[in-house]
This record gives sequence, C-alpha cells and structure tokens, in this order.
Amino acid sequence: MKLQKLSNYALLGCIIVGVICFALFFLVDYNNMDFDGVHTSPALTDLILVLMYLFFVLTAGLTIWSLVRGIKVNSGNSGPSPTGIPSSKITICTWGGVILALVIGLICGLGEDAFTTVSGKVTSGGMVTVVDMFLVAIYILAIATIATVVVSMSGYLTKSATPKE
Repeated sequence: MKLQKLSNYALLGCIIVGVICFALFFLVDYNNMDFDGVHTSPALTDLILVLMYLFFVLTAGLTIWSLVRGIKVNSGNSGPSPTGIPSSKITICTWGGVILALVIGLICGLGEDAFTTVSGKVTSGGMVTVVDMFLVAIYILAIATIATVVVSMSGYLTKSATPKE
C-alpha cells in the first residue's frame, strides 16, 4: 500500500472518530446539570479530552517521524529539488508561522487572572495564559490553513508557475 493511500485512510479514520466522538458528546446527556443546578457538565467531557490528547500525541509523533524521514530522504541531495517544490522555504514558513502564532497568542493572553471554577478549584493565571495562547494560535493557524486551501484549490499558484509559451 502506498504511503499516500495510507495517509488518506489515516486522515479519514481520524475525521470519522472525531465526528463520532463530538456527536456523542453533544447527543448523550449534554445538558447534565452540575451540583449547583445552574452550570452544565456534559457527561462525555472526558471522552473529548482523551480524544484531544490522543490527536495531539498522534500529530506530534507524525511530525517528528516526517521530519526524521525527510532528513533521511534528503540527505546527500544537493542542488534544487527534482520536483521543483521549494520544501526548505515551505518548512521555514510553516515553522515561522507556528512560532509567530504562539507568540501572538502569548502576548494576547499575558496578565490573565487566576480562574476559579464553581467547585472551588483554582487554576493559576499562568495556566490560563498558556491556554489562551494555544487558543489564539489555533484560531490564527486555522484561518491560515483555510486561506492556503482556498488558494491551493483555485489553481492560482499552479497557473503562475507554468511557463508561458
């Protein structure tokens, strides 16, 4: 089985598992009242948390694997890429974008106060800042991803890279 086909099946599997878990989260006892009768506590919150941890670990592992694989495949190659894809520029832009999004998120979340839940559990201001940092970074990266997909689907880059006769 080719790597591309395996990648497509893995992505499809992750999407299906995610959709099923979120559907269960919203459909199974979502309006479960907390002990004070005002706040809701969905029954399957732990399912979503475990799913997000699993997706994070999976993504981090695949990122490290692809970096190691890319270094092994490209070691010994000198000169321009035979495919014409500027992979080094793409890598720099990708990592630069992620770091920039995290820095923007950190700046937006600085100075957050400690958060106290209804049950009295206190989360430090530093952890609230970190959570806000990641949320802002996710928003920025999601918008950048959507814009990239739209530009890619438009075919503009392919047309502009094609030599004119």
